[in-house]
Amino acid sequence: MTTSVPEATDAGRPPFSLDEARAVLNEVLAASQAERTLAVLEARDESLTRFANNEIHQNVTSRGHRLTVQAVVGRRSGTASTERLDAGGLRQVADRALALARLSPEDKGLPEPAPPPDPVRASAVEAGGTFVPATAACTPEARAAAVAPLMAAAAGRGLNAAGALTTGSSALAVANTLGRFAYHPDSHSHFTCTVRSSDSSGWVNRHRRDWRALEVESLGEVALGKAERSRDPGEVPPGRYTVVLEPAAVADLVGFLAWLGLGAQSEQEGRSFLSGRMGERITGAGVTLMDDAFDPRSFGRPFDHEGTPRRRMTLIEDGIARAVVHDRRTALAAGTESTGHASPPPAVEGPIPYDLVLTPGDRSLDELIASTGRGILVTRLWYNRVVDAKRTLMTGMTRDGTFLIENGRLTRGLKNLRFNESVLGVLERAEAMGREAEPTVFDYVETCVVASALKVRDFHFTGVTRF
Repeated sequence: MTTSVPEATDAGRPPFSLDEARAVLNEVLAASQAERTLAVLEARDESLTRFANNEIHQNVTSRGHRLTVQAVVGRRSGTASTERLDAGGLRQVADRALALARLSPEDKGLPEPAPPPDPVRASAVEAGGTFVPATAACTPEARAAAVAPLMAAAAGRGLNAAGALTTGSSALAVANTLGRFAYHPDSHSHFTCTVRSSDSSGWVNRHRRDWRALEVESLGEVALGKAERSRDPGEVPPGRYTVVLEPAAVADLVGFLAWLGLGAQSEQEGRSFLSGRMGERITGAGVTLMDDAFDPRSFGRPFDHEGTPRRRMTLIEDGIARAVVHDRRTALAAGTESTGHASPPPAVEGPIPYDLVLTPGDRSLDELIASTGRGILVTRLWYNRVVDAKRTLMTGMTRDGTFLIENGRLTRGLKNLRFNESVLGVLERAEAMGREAEPTVFDYVETCVVASALKVRDFHFTGVTRF
């Protein structure tokens, strides 16, 4: 028997169906001679319309899939991957994983595979509409029509717009030889745009499952307005300022916490900022941070790469460190259960909270600005780097819309500033939170942060740029 995922995704459907995924995974599990086997099938279809200099210059579509097999023999395991889904390819990847397992050293911390519960079958209805056919079916013509008014407006105002509108769909399926099977399709869309003048810029960024909810034209107007308003930027000296961080800037900071210590592996190894601090206050009293794959604003899946159902986890509650997330390995070491946060095999980075949600406040962005006597509005941060992981100390720069606030009003654009800040320190000094939360997806690490704006006192800027 030969099974395969379709060469191209039909309009309005995921890269592969539940039945197609089950057929591929069943065949590779049957081909494996290991004592225990885990198989993970992932696929992603994505189309992109890119524009620059107020003109569309690229329309591309990419389709890809990968099958990863983990074979276990005694206390040894090996992992192999392939993009071949024909019968020969499935046999070969199963054999490679088994050969690697036999050559590997014994692993005393190796957990047992997830046992067989009722099948985790997440359809679009069961998962709350995570797959939107209209997004998967979006055409180059539709994307071009969506960005055309923005480009025309930029040209008419002497500005230069560049960015991309991306639409696509993906699917994940997991199975093991104990009978575990889980499947989930979803869709995604992303619009990003930078508008420039000779000495200023404005930027917008939005992620939605339904591409029609991106509101490209009105969102683009925000970028146009920031570029116009920040012309002829002024300069302020380095120092500590009250700042209003827009949602994207907050997500840039909070997202690093996922990798700096909210997973159990780093906490158990003593590398986490949470190591030895569970139950202690680590941020301001009003800060609650959750991992919630089921938040409708996020992009989470209902199970992890081991097929374990995801749990909603309260990681920081009113400023108190409460929990880290687990996969089956770290749960075994801790004498607890997996929370459904395993990363793809071989999972060397350990469990990760992929869908962070920072509980919002009750202020609008305009109200946060109006309540600030003197401060700085930050649209986003970039070139961010970790200085000290255990102290959550970061450095980076503002970009594409930095404004001086005086007497509750934006008075002028500012040249960008470099910052050095502890993420936990920022959350400790947060004075007020916005109520309009936005998801920001970091594709390079496949994490999503849902956050609203923050007003923070004594934010530390260490230098001023020339632009």
